[in-house]
Amino acid sequence: MAGIYGVLLKENKQRELYKQFYNADFSNTIQEEIEVGGFTFGRSVLNKFNDDRFLYENEDYIVCYEGINYSLTRTPHDFIEAFEQSQEDFISSLKGTFSGFIFSKKKNKIILFNDQLATKDIYYFYDKEVGFAFSSEMHVLSKLLRQNKISINYDYDGIYSLALYGQMFDEFTLVKEIKRLRYGSTLSYDLETKKLIADQYFKLEKKIEPQNLNLNDVIENVDRIMLKAIKEEWQKDTDNGYSEHLSLISGGMDSRVNALLAKKMGFQKINGYTYGNPNSSDVKIAQKVASENFESQLQFNLQNGDFFVENTLENYVKATDGLTHFTANAIIYNVMRSVNTTSYGVLHSGQIGDVPFGYFIKQNFDFKANKDKIGLTGFVQNRKYLEKLTFLNELTERYQGSDYEVFTYEQRQINGTLLGDRVFNNFIDHVAPFYDTELIEYTLSVPLKYKMNQRLYFEWLKAKHPEVLRYKWEKIGLKPNSNFNINYGRLIKKYVNGGKKYFGLKYDSMNPIANWFQKDSTILKQFDKLFQENITLIKDKELQRDLEKIYKDDIFEYRNRFGVITVLLAIRLHFYR
Repeated sequence: MAGIYGVLLKENKQRELYKQFYNADFSNTIQEEIEVGGFTFGRSVLNKFNDDRFLYENEDYIVCYEGINYSLTRTPHDFIEAFEQSQEDFISSLKGTFSGFIFSKKKNKIILFNDQLATKDIYYFYDKEVGFAFSSEMHVLSKLLRQNKISINYDYDGIYSLALYGQMFDEFTLVKEIKRLRYGSTLSYDLETKKLIADQYFKLEKKIEPQNLNLNDVIENVDRIMLKAIKEEWQKDTDNGYSEHLSLISGGMDSRVNALLAKKMGFQKINGYTYGNPNSSDVKIAQKVASENFESQLQFNLQNGDFFVENTLENYVKATDGLTHFTANAIIYNVMRSVNTTSYGVLHSGQIGDVPFGYFIKQNFDFKANKDKIGLTGFVQNRKYLEKLTFLNELTERYQGSDYEVFTYEQRQINGTLLGDRVFNNFIDHVAPFYDTELIEYTLSVPLKYKMNQRLYFEWLKAKHPEVLRYKWEKIGLKPNSNFNINYGRLIKKYVNGGKKYFGLKYDSMNPIANWFQKDSTILKQFDKLFQENITLIKDKELQRDLEKIYKDDIFEYRNRFGVITVLLAIRLHFYR
């Protein structure tokens, strides 16, 4: 992912770390490094929105902001002034998709920060005797440590999480000495005292409003918040001289909600971008939405899965440091490298749009009994391996009996979906109105009775924007303009498509991975080859045996194999490259 870094180690022989970033050879990047007293700070970032992103130095400070900024605090001087007035407290008022740091030369202290959903990652290393270092890309950090003769070790919790669930949890990574900065947090390191202090300024919490809250009032509030977030997002293009807009469009609800409401608000020259299996209902619905509403429609067809084995480590695993299985990474990489983004500002989408409106709600969910079903892979076939995860009992206890909503944000989205989206950000800044913290906090407070089965979503659209409901919704195969269509269609689609998946038949999906693999047996053979070439890297014999068994499990769409291959290639990336 395009990003930032800093090295404050006692001894560091490495310079120009920006050359090791994933986007180092991309043509649309800015790369620079500042050195102060043997410490280095730098970035390798998109050459866009340069009034938002910056790396600035004066005699007292080095200040960096990476990402899209919707705040009034915008310039380096604004940041310095805000910091001198309230120290890091001002960071909670920032709005956008961002990470950054402020280094005070006088105080010999650095403060890192990220946004409320950690859409821009920061990984860090700390040892009181050795020092401190951080990077937006973990492989840059793991290589730096090895080059400076600092030993690194397996994080078994991270490795087993990835192999079994296809993702990380909390702040774990694959390297014990490297952690991920928690969402909505600051991290300060004092060079004089050698102390490291983490503080979370934003926390996802349920604050339920009274049950007698009027649904019409809720709809009014949702409409106000959503329209404000959409305008803010699309205005960013206009304010920066981009007259055309690029928006992902699928057969789902969320991307069309964003784009169609932007059009309704007066934004013109919207170009839709759809990718996937051209025979899927997802793509066909998107074509209809785009042809009737937008300036143009770009489409990238995915006909088979042979791209999954095209330079898998460098193209896909490296993009997210091997911290989530590379399925989505491979698709996004191939989709984005084929489009010229020069004429566009940000990439608009409907990312995580199903979360605020209740899609993932599971009332009184029994995490302890269902600990095998809480990851991206869907389920863990052999539960005995879950005993290897030392954190799992505490994690399931933390969320036990909840309605799954906060867990979805903190673990499934921040450690899964949003982590995978790092691939986009090497090509173009990826944003969505559903990242808006006012929307998230407000919908977390809405009583469950209004959010079950996404009731609030469709009641809002029916009342305020019925034109959005004129098109079929991929999840039900019908127009979502009545409760009957939504409830009936959801059941039919679930069981018909589910049955086809179960019996190995052709099923309706924009990415029918199982069908692709059935059609072309050479893909699995290439997977097996990757496995055999890299399993010998694992020197721990027990772990090696476990990975061999997990790889052989039979999980839908070969998610276990994607997970294990990601583990092995990530081990190569962090320990041997």
